[in-house]
Amino acid sequence: MAEDLSRVILTLTNNAFDAMKEKLSKKAKVKSEKSLRQPAEGAAVPNAFGTEVGGVSLDNYQPKLIVRTRQNETSVTIEVEDNGCGITDEIKDKILQPFFTTKKGTAGTGLGLSITNDIIKAHGGYLDIHSQPGQTVFTIKLTA
Repeated sequence: MAEDLSRVILTLTNNAFDAMKEKLSKKAKVKSEKSLRQPAEGAAVPNAFGTEVGGVSLDNYQPKLIVRTRQNETSVTIEVEDNGCGITDEIKDKILQPFFTTKKGTAGTGLGLSITNDIIKAHGGYLDIHSQPGQTVFTIKLTA
């Protein structure tokens, strides 16, 4: 069981790192595009490129991953939270399906979250996903 849960945590944290890396690359792209613009002397510069992804400012973005655990008499809860781009409702409905991936090319098989969900279910638990722009929390609840 410990090996199974290690795989679950590893998958969730790797996905969180990918989401935060993607958000950082968007920040770098916005910054690069802004630096290419050369306004006329004294002209006001509208924010044509924006500094937000999903309503969350990129200006001061610092990646953050939090793993929380709680235990009571009947259950153990593990939360993996990141401040990446977030997961849209359209994708959230698909991410636990086998072979569904948002990664480009051969970067992912689309099995990580599907297998993660299967492992959690095999141990009598469930996986809950809450996401909004700039925050995703995967909650695992295992009953004793």
